[in-house]
Amino acid sequence: MSIKDAALQYATAIENELIQVRADQMELGQQLTERINGVADRVKVLDSKVTLLDDRLAIMDRKFEALDHKVDTGFAEQREEQKAIRETQAAMQETQTAMQKAQTAMQDSQRSMQKTQVEMMDILVAIQAKLELN
Repeated sequence: MSIKDAALQYATAIENELIQVRADQMELGQQLTERINGVADRVKVLDSKVTLLDDRLAIMDRKFEALDHKVDTGFAEQREEQKAIRETQAAMQETQTAMQKAQTAMQDSQRSMQKTQVEMMDILVAIQAKLELN
């Protein structure tokens, strides 16, 4: 094998490796984008659930006002219902708090994934720069 053939073979191998690195980079970028979109979709679902809970809490607040009026008029039965509704509201508020914490955790996860993606892109750019120098 001549030097010319060896050089061509070496250049072809480098070019193939560069193409593979770029393909891998595109694939990783696509995977990260899909993951970020998945997280965003989950955040949207959680946000809609929190909105629904807010609406339910508003309804519960109106019910409390009505029950307070009945209690003031002396209905003992209404006092028991009021207690049950307050317990329900407390449980719903706890659920809402838990969902907000989960949403925050998912947002933190998304930020972490974005940071990782940027770091990976920096690494790939560095690799590409080294390959171009060679």
